[in-house]
Amino acid sequence: MVLSRQRALQARLVEQARLDEELRASEAKFSGILAIAADAIITVDESQRILHYNRGAEEIFGYTEAEMVGQPLSVLLPPRYRAAHGGHMRAFSKSPDTARRMGERREIFGIRKDGTEFPAEASISKLELPGRMLFTVVLRDVTERKRAEEDERFLVDAGAQLARSLDYETVVQTIADLPIPRLADACMVDVVEPDGSLRRLASNWQREALTPALRAIVAIGLGADSPSPAVDVIRRRSAELIPSVDDAWLEAHEEPAAFAQWKALGAHSMLILPLATGEHSLGALTLIGVAPTRRFSEDQQQLAEKFAAAGSLTLENARLYLAAQRANRARDEVLGVVSHDLRNPISAIAMCARVLRHSAPTEPQARDDLLVTISESTEWMNRLIQDLLDVANIERGHLSLERRTESATSIVEQAMHMFAVEAVEHGIAMSAEVATDLPPVYADAARLVQVLGNLLRNSIKFTPDGGQITVRAVSEGPSVVFSVTDTGRGIAPEAQTRVFDRYWHASQGARKRGTGLGLSIAKGIVEAHGGRIWLRSETGRGSTFAFSVPGAGAATGVGALEQQTV
Repeated sequence: MVLSRQRALQARLVEQARLDEELRASEAKFSGILAIAADAIITVDESQRILHYNRGAEEIFGYTEAEMVGQPLSVLLPPRYRAAHGGHMRAFSKSPDTARRMGERREIFGIRKDGTEFPAEASISKLELPGRMLFTVVLRDVTERKRAEEDERFLVDAGAQLARSLDYETVVQTIADLPIPRLADACMVDVVEPDGSLRRLASNWQREALTPALRAIVAIGLGADSPSPAVDVIRRRSAELIPSVDDAWLEAHEEPAAFAQWKALGAHSMLILPLATGEHSLGALTLIGVAPTRRFSEDQQQLAEKFAAAGSLTLENARLYLAAQRANRARDEVLGVVSHDLRNPISAIAMCARVLRHSAPTEPQARDDLLVTISESTEWMNRLIQDLLDVANIERGHLSLERRTESATSIVEQAMHMFAVEAVEHGIAMSAEVATDLPPVYADAARLVQVLGNLLRNSIKFTPDGGQITVRAVSEGPSVVFSVTDTGRGIAPEAQTRVFDRYWHASQGARKRGTGLGLSIAKGIVEAHGGRIWLRSETGRGSTFAFSVPGAGAATGVGALEQQTV
């Protein structure tokens, strides 16, 4: 019997030893799992004193286990949450729940040893033991996930902002504004203009204190040979990070005139990104760090590059849209020019036709004069119609000039022929005063006839019946000056500065309303010849429109045909 009891006791001891070994193994395994867990796992008692603090908690919060065991859990909470945290823990201890997710209705935050806060997700469980209760918190740092979500939200919002307009200036300003404050404290954009020059503009959303210095830097501008790294970024189409901006760096890399402004701005770091599509450089985006905490980390650089890529596409679309608008305006302007100038020869032909139909002259010379007017008007119409087919000129918004040595006298005669019949119909005496020693001009004769025609048409429109129009041509130095003088109502002084504006016209006293293109067209043609056009007028005493063009002796290659687009 005794032997049997001894054997049973020994068996129980062996089993207890086995169970103790398994328990120790299980505890070691559990401790190992807790140790390698990336999440923070923290156990506290009812007084919220820390009993267990794993390796994950050390890495997340920055405190060691030795530093935290025995400390209150509130050390790991931002000060603004500490007062309410105790009440939440007591309420949880009395609830029937054994586990709960923390911060179900709001975000929660932890605070690291260095004082920085971070967003977190956490859950808490409770374990009731005889005489006491333990609480275990499992906490995960979601800083990276939150950052990724915010980055994605920033890019989506930025894309929506950029897509709101295709106006070029609006897009450029939007690209400068959007990085603040997510990517930078201040920002500048340098855009490549059509002529290859650089234009710099600044953001509007920075702190008010930064604006004066930033505006001053922009006002100084940036040249193609500037030492600024923005120029290199545009040329290479690759980003450049300047982690530290000091006096030595500014002296070596920025315009000397802007040194004081950069110092006043207080920039300590910069990230410069290219604005480019394919091989086409559009400009550069300069992100400026001013706040001490602003650092362009690798993650921020990647986000900035994504933003610059989106901005580049929008900027290129805005450029294309602007080019299309300009092409449309150029087309409309050329169509306006041609349609306006077609009226002159058409009117001349119509009047000649009426004369031939209702009161054909019996003298051969008079009939020949009418036929000559019709023939010349037809040639002019053909020239204007040909301009419609000149696609390159329409796209550039210019008409072509075919210069050669021409007779100034002949130009006057052709223009007067076109309006002789109309002048007679209104009882207007039209005469010419052309110097006998008038030199030839080096010009496109058809275009100068067009100018004189526009001036004559304008004078006839504003000269009352019985008035007088005089066409003159004289030599003045290296130029020939043509003029048209009428005895009309004259032009008020306040209106004289606007008479050459496109679409401007004075209808008061006019025989019929015009389009407001004639004088603007005349000005453009004269200036294309290298001349100038001007006006002398007094109210009630008529007007004189005059223009100058170079004489043949003032041009090179006299006698040879020169075709150019202006």
